[in-house]
Amino acid sequence: MRGIRPHYVARSVYDVDYDSLLQDGVEAIVYDLENTLCRWRVWELDPPVWALLRRLEAQGVGLAVLTNASLPRSHTLTQTLAERGIVVFGSARKPLPGGFRAVLARLRVPPHRAAMVGDQLLTDVLGGRWAGMVTVLVDPLSAEESAFTKLNRQIERLLGRPSPSRFLFRSG
Repeated sequence: MRGIRPHYVARSVYDVDYDSLLQDGVEAIVYDLENTLCRWRVWELDPPVWALLRRLEAQGVGLAVLTNASLPRSHTLTQTLAERGIVVFGSARKPLPGGFRAVLARLRVPPHRAAMVGDQLLTDVLGGRWAGMVTVLVDPLSAEESAFTKLNRQIERLLGRPSPSRFLFRSG
């Protein structure tokens, strides 16, 4: 069970205590895309998300997006993020380690200096923990999602998905 317990829990990407993460030595943040930064299959970031990313960039935080979605490199969002120095790794097959290794290598940061922020225990948290990253679980932005993700949500409930009303401290 410990492998799927996030280090931190927050309601949304806006509620993450980024100052604590940075004080704990986190140098880079990897975000899930769908239902974390944007709604499922929308692939557009709202102005507050852009403001958050700009604030973190200004603090010198390395940023990347790691998603299981097959977002083409030619997509406007992928290109806009790349222009800002934020690389998108699509079709990542989370929780498998390949995508996590690739994003950490691109960010040039050891796993314990990176945080994975996402909305799913069985992809984002499990994969991040396996990779040795700090993990942050956020609530999904929308109930709209794929059938596979809906199945994951049922399994999460059975496993006792942590509530964002509790802030989990780093467990080591």
